[in-house]
Amino acid sequence: MIDDIAILNMTYLSELTKDEERAGRQLDDLKRFLVEKNCTYQGRPMPTLLKPIFISPRQARLLQYTVDTISSALHKFIGLYLQNEEVRRIMNFREKENELFFIDPGYSVPLVIARLDAFLEDETIKFLEFNCDSPAGIAYSDIMEDGFRELFRGYPFLAGWKIKYVHRQELLLEALMACYREFQAGHPGLPDPPTIAIVDWEDLSTSSEFELLKIFFEEKGYPTIITSPQKITITGSRLTAGGREVHLIYRRVITRELLERWDEVGEYIRGIKQGYACVCNPFQSYIVGSKKVLALLTDPRFQGIYDDEELSVINRSIPWTRILADGTALYQGSTVSLHSFVSRNKDRLVVKPANSYGGKDVFLGGETDQEIWDSVIREQIDSEEWVVQ
Repeated sequence: MIDDIAILNMTYLSELTKDEERAGRQLDDLKRFLVEKNCTYQGRPMPTLLKPIFISPRQARLLQYTVDTISSALHKFIGLYLQNEEVRRIMNFREKENELFFIDPGYSVPLVIARLDAFLEDETIKFLEFNCDSPAGIAYSDIMEDGFRELFRGYPFLAGWKIKYVHRQELLLEALMACYREFQAGHPGLPDPPTIAIVDWEDLSTSSEFELLKIFFEEKGYPTIITSPQKITITGSRLTAGGREVHLIYRRVITRELLERWDEVGEYIRGIKQGYACVCNPFQSYIVGSKKVLALLTDPRFQGIYDDEELSVINRSIPWTRILADGTALYQGSTVSLHSFVSRNKDRLVVKPANSYGGKDVFLGGETDQEIWDSVIREQIDSEEWVVQ
């Protein structure tokens, strides 16, 4: 089936490139569609390519299985972090971060919404990093997929293929409500349906997605408001925003940015601590958003918590990752000096901060001059806040 999918992808590319003018019109049509559907970034159409990637049912099942298994391992790692002082020392989160991590979310799943970034090649999956704090793009992806569905009308050969689509907003709402039902059981008096608050800073470049989600949630019967952490206040034993009670918070504000504006969000934090509303993702999810997790998942000292199935998937799908530090590491069965190994093997490696996002400060060895590469290593190796893959 993978061979068939390769043929499909190549056929589509061949058809696309036969007529450059037609391809240009299609891209313009796709951009117009995205703008009409409010799928925009900074007021412009969400950036996209014209060629989608088709995957086979077998690959889809493999992705689903691998993501489910890794998610199970990440849930266990969060529990390990909360219990194990050595793991907390290595992860090196700040005091205020830990204060948030130890808030009981009121439901059993510490990681509800995540985007696990990976490369898929045939039947090989390799994870680059885990976006687990507050990943964006769910509604955007649905709209973009709708745009491609329109685009496919111009390719008659696709009529011979059955293409399956995924409605991510539906899955998001199901996940939010599963958490709310569990939370509600421990907090009598919460209404059904809840009022949902989508919470992030004002005037963000991705704010159009909040509007898309609000429309979808309300179509499904869930009153929804879009607000910011500063506008969340405590009224009695409830959280409110703009005079309306809030029962379920879809937390889009990034934890690190929340910490940077700690003095502005006191009631928001206090209300969450008191359990006045259900919040997804819980702050605990931020723990496994650190790229250090990829190093610790494969560290024998901490692998006793995983079952054989989880260990097998971890070993297959997590690339060699180490915290950049001035010490030794095991590489393909040999102990190496990490500093000199990273310097000598730059063309095979990537170095990046453990707790950043959006591709910031990522250095690809194969595209970086040796002098700059070595300078980055020297500057960052003592902090132990970067990773090498």
